[in-house]
Amino acid sequence: MTILEKSKRVNWKAIGVFYVLACGLTYVLIQVPNIIKEIWSGLFDFTPNFSWNHGIALFIVSLPAYGFFKVKRKTTFLGNKPYYSLLFALVFLVAYSIIGFSNDYGINQHLWAFIFCLSTLVYDIFEETAWRGFLNDSLRPIPIWLKGIITGILWSLWHILIFKNFDQFGGFHIFLALSVFVSILMSYATERTNSILVASSIHALLILRDVNVTIICAVIWILLLTIWKLHFNQKIATKIIN
Repeated sequence: MTILEKSKRVNWKAIGVFYVLACGLTYVLIQVPNIIKEIWSGLFDFTPNFSWNHGIALFIVSLPAYGFFKVKRKTTFLGNKPYYSLLFALVFLVAYSIIGFSNDYGINQHLWAFIFCLSTLVYDIFEETAWRGFLNDSLRPIPIWLKGIITGILWSLWHILIFKNFDQFGGFHIFLALSVFVSILMSYATERTNSILVASSIHALLILRDVNVTIICAVIWILLLTIWKLHFNQKIATKIIN
């Protein structure tokens, strides 16, 4: 079956409506008070400079979208191998907790790194429910690389609502290229694992960007994904024999 034939099996209208709703609710929620900021201010006596409102918007739109657009849900929170998915996230959390983050709040640097990274991971779970969740499942008939390109473009355009500018990336064109590249990698990982947690862990690692942790996580994650692949090959062989 050609790519064109596969693409005809995708409900593009549903994806378009979903994206408009996701962007619309994102725009609305970023106008309202930052709920997470209030919670963090109460718990740690400081005011964070980030907001979860846009991630929450994606989460709110994504969950009912499956039923409304009748999309079969294959990508779940823990995926097809729950313990492996948990280990995937644990590698990220432990690596950063060992290195630690300095802070001005009198909190142990290792504990602070764990709290900060866990919070980042939770936010990314909200966001990835849309990009590598609903969209991944909606685009399932087409190849992984094409799915990654499409998702990456939509993902990068959505950030126009969030970022004031893209100067830190050298311009939007570079951010777009990076988003597409990373999205292809994440689509591959999601296809293997069917796990939102796996995609969220990769997303969280990209945001924090510590070279040492990135190398450590990348090596361990590649090994885990290889085991995932071997697991499915063995499973298919077993079915054929039986």
